[in-house]
Amino acid sequence: MKKASTLCLTIPALLVAGTASAATVYDQNGSKLDLYGRATGMYYGSDNDELSGDQSYFRLGLKGETAINSELSGIGQVEYNLPTSGSDNDELRLGYAGLRHATFGQLTYGRQDGLFSMVNDYTDVLPEFGGDGLGKGTEVFGTGRTNGLFKYAFNYNGVTLGLQYTGKNDPQNNDTSKWMLGSDAGYAVGLSYDAPIGLSIATVYNRAGKTDDQKQNATFGGQDDAQLTGVGVRYNANNLYAAATYSEGRDHYAIGDGYAHKSRGYEAVVQYTVADKFVPGLAYVRSEVKDASQNIDDKANEYVSVNAAYHFNDNFQSYVDYRINMLDDNSFTQTYGINTDDVVAVGMRYDF
Repeated sequence: MKKASTLCLTIPALLVAGTASAATVYDQNGSKLDLYGRATGMYYGSDNDELSGDQSYFRLGLKGETAINSELSGIGQVEYNLPTSGSDNDELRLGYAGLRHATFGQLTYGRQDGLFSMVNDYTDVLPEFGGDGLGKGTEVFGTGRTNGLFKYAFNYNGVTLGLQYTGKNDPQNNDTSKWMLGSDAGYAVGLSYDAPIGLSIATVYNRAGKTDDQKQNATFGGQDDAQLTGVGVRYNANNLYAAATYSEGRDHYAIGDGYAHKSRGYEAVVQYTVADKFVPGLAYVRSEVKDASQNIDDKANEYVSVNAAYHFNDNFQSYVDYRINMLDDNSFTQTYGINTDDVVAVGMRYDF
């Protein structure tokens, strides 16, 4: 009893203190608890003063598993992120529990990443930027980290089937300015295949209803369900990583105070690992939006990322990610407050 009490006291203290460890902190009687985290020191430089400045943060997570029988386990995970500047933007990233069966797959419920990550993660591999071209977002119609997600995943010989139910949910730290976040009920289905030669393909369809606030406050696109379809392909072998993803959306992409009736997203990335330490990369990201009712037919996001990371060892790396903005400073970007300046991120990261 003394050991259990000590553990219960230690874990909340570590969460508050912001320290983490990849080490197993508990492993007894078929139950295991791992502690992990990340400390990042990072700076943004840009002509846009609103983007420039310190972007450092730390992240802490706990992942647990307990054996119910020889094939069935109970699992759970919680993860918290805290910026070192502007701590009001802290976020409980993950918080879910579920069951994992050796044959029949995994079932989880709670705050977790949406199934759209099956496609989005192919190109969301840059040191800092990327992953923002297809339409996935935190608390955006169940595509990214969202409360109340019910997910099932089954894998057989490299084929993964994913099913998701998105419950009606509100965003974290909810206030009236965040009415565009959250969603009504919805669902997603995804399918991927990982071939032994390092080639993978994936596709996902996501659909969710609009909340009452979204229906009332959106000046356009608020009455229809948000839909997003994505496909992707990647190659990861022989020190080469190359991937491309594409998406089409309907009443999904937020622009101004509404939702574009049509959207298309494109991402492509190439990276090459030199001597297991130096990883230079190049990426392209673009988001197109169209809405005849608002005379919108333009690009809401377009940039080239030139980046490189140096891994001193498995736990520590330094990196630079230069985001070359391809958007013009015109009436469209000015009307909708879209940034057109370049941004460079320079950082160091220690993974625990």
